[in-house]
Amino acid sequence: MGPRLTGTESHRMLVEEVAADLKDLDLEVRRDTQTFERWDLPTSADGLRIDLTDGSVVVSSAFPYSGITGPAGISAPLVLLNTKRPRWSRAKGAIAVIEVPHIDVPRKFLVSEWGPITTDEMVRNPVLSATLLGPKLAKARKAGVLGVIAVWRDIAPDNARGQYLPFTEPYHDIPAVWVAGDEASKVLAAARAGQRATLVLDATLHPGTTTDTVWAVSPGTSPHETILVITHSDGTNGAEENGHLGLLELARHAVAQPHRRSYVFVLTTGHLRIPAVSKHGQATSTWLEAHPEMWKGGAGQARAVAGIAVEHLGALGDTEDFAAGTYALDATPEPEVLYATSREVHDIVAPLWRDIGSGDRRIVAPSPVVHFGEGEPLFERKIPTVALVTAPQYLLALRDSDAPTHVDVDAMTKQIQSFRDVLDAFDGADSAAFGSVVSWSAFAKFSTLLQMMQVLSRAKK
Repeated sequence: MGPRLTGTESHRMLVEEVAADLKDLDLEVRRDTQTFERWDLPTSADGLRIDLTDGSVVVSSAFPYSGITGPAGISAPLVLLNTKRPRWSRAKGAIAVIEVPHIDVPRKFLVSEWGPITTDEMVRNPVLSATLLGPKLAKARKAGVLGVIAVWRDIAPDNARGQYLPFTEPYHDIPAVWVAGDEASKVLAAARAGQRATLVLDATLHPGTTTDTVWAVSPGTSPHETILVITHSDGTNGAEENGHLGLLELARHAVAQPHRRSYVFVLTTGHLRIPAVSKHGQATSTWLEAHPEMWKGGAGQARAVAGIAVEHLGALGDTEDFAAGTYALDATPEPEVLYATSREVHDIVAPLWRDIGSGDRRIVAPSPVVHFGEGEPLFERKIPTVALVTAPQYLLALRDSDAPTHVDVDAMTKQIQSFRDVLDAFDGADSAAFGSVVSWSAFAKFSTLLQMMQVLSRAKK
């Protein structure tokens, strides 16, 4: 189906396919519909470009939900802004050019360890660079900037290609694009020379778009307790998102045998359009707020004793040499990132999780400032959860259906088998066996954020 951006036809097709598969298992399929204004990428290469006085520049990707120009584009002078403290007002009535460093972030800011931290490992991912250091489009638009060109520094062009980032922002009504490599150098030279340029981002807006979360319950013999199985349906490529394959296999497993707790299978929509479907947190938070009877444990409500979040199954690794400008998929799986939100969940999962041959896999805890993926809303509501969110650099890159799949099928199979064993273990465990999910203190959050801000400030120089 290719990329399944929220609310598109390919996305709708996937949702309907999963709904039909759940129905074939004799499960009642329920729907929660969301309505939003969809922003669609240009349909041709000519609709996404930069024209300089001496020729066109190949754009790496569009900034999602930034804005639209129409087919003619916008023509204006290029103004290069300071990276560390951009004064957007300097580019009023112009096209702002700003460099964005692709950075290494200390792993300790992103995950916590259930055991002692043994390395000063760094993590490199465009999701982090774009989200933490990308241009602030709201400020640019307020200052009267007509458009923004973000020049990605220290990233290989093939890595930058098609990155759908950042994907968590509202519609800004100001067109913005990313460039990298030699194309970025051309834009920088033109901006330093004060040249004019034409920016074309011929995206389209579709108000009144609808998209469905579909969900179903496999009843247990003790229906007052539930186990939530979560994934999302929208995605950019074969690894992000393929969690529906795991969800369906767990659903088949559930209906094939009796189980004590009721299993709730939720295929969430809106992961790539979080601002349109969620007031706070990842997209699954909307389903949780709409259906407290399935998890909250109040009067007349079932209580979720545990959760499972399935994402990015079998993701292959990738290798980048940005100095040489090279980037390629690996032949082996990416090391797994597997959250356990309590020590007790860690201890249940660790002996059951199969080795996929990816090297250094650790079962980690959320950091004081972030829990990646759709397991986050369960963590915020203190539901003991295991969540797979392996994150290679291409995770949010748009890839067509005829491109490499980015998936190791053997690794995917082992991960789904591991989730099946974890589901059985969760069903058989006493409620007390899951432990308690403990939130980080305000001091820990502030301290980690302060350290992160220092690292980011140094990266912008």
